[in-house]
Amino acid sequence: MRDSVVTNDLIKINYNRKNAQLAMAMSMLVPGAGQFYANKTVLTTYIFPVLEIGLIGGLVYFNNQGKDKTKKYEKYANGEEIVYKTYDGHEITGFRYDRSRQDEIQAILIGINQVDIYDDGYFRLDKTNSQHFYEDIGKYPQYVFGWMDWYYRFACNESGVRDSIRWKFDGENDSPNMRWTGNYPLWGNDTETLIPIDSHEMSRMRQTYIKMRNDAKDSYSMAHFFTLGLAFNHLAAGLDAIRVTRNFNRYYISQSVPSLNFYAAMPLGNVTPMLGLKWTF
Repeated sequence: MRDSVVTNDLIKINYNRKNAQLAMAMSMLVPGAGQFYANKTVLTTYIFPVLEIGLIGGLVYFNNQGKDKTKKYEKYANGEEIVYKTYDGHEITGFRYDRSRQDEIQAILIGINQVDIYDDGYFRLDKTNSQHFYEDIGKYPQYVFGWMDWYYRFACNESGVRDSIRWKFDGENDSPNMRWTGNYPLWGNDTETLIPIDSHEMSRMRQTYIKMRNDAKDSYSMAHFFTLGLAFNHLAAGLDAIRVTRNFNRYYISQSVPSLNFYAAMPLGNVTPMLGLKWTF
């Protein structure tokens, strides 16, 4: 933008004006750039870039932390084989969560009552290790059957051999309103204690898994917080650039370098060469 010139009867003043819209656009793109363009001496020229670096660092850190925690809970569920000891000391090797166990027990539940809600449409666990699969096995109680500790406590005897499951239902038999509400353990000291479907005692492994998923969610939530902070920093920097530019245009007066000029003058009617010093401010 060209300098504007203000004149009056006494002096000529040059204002080195800055474009406020350009400053705003620069700072919204790169926080602090507009302030540097308008007046690099103001403090916010350096505050906004420092905030930007800190916010980007926080975003990257918590996003990577969330990814690491996601890999850990996926590995915990069905990414590593473990040795599980039954009540009488038998050792069974397998994954903490197994679709074959889930499919086996849900088929039994589906066959108990032909008119209740438990059918193939009720059980829709993904056949691949998708995001929905890892969400569902911790979120919905009907997918608890695949967890190793549920299976070998509620569907097997103390030696780990399949046995008759002791279901608990509410509602009349063969009624559409019949609902599964819990199970009785097949071995141990609490075989007569009903374990409701929403109890942590259904599967300690599942409860640990839920906690691991929640930890990952917390990290991603923090990353989202830093994303919002970045957006706010860009907006605030753009608005502040307008303020800085207006203050600059209002108060800053540019001074030019003094210059020597030759000119002719006519003192007392005679043409005389003169040397003059010019300093515009």
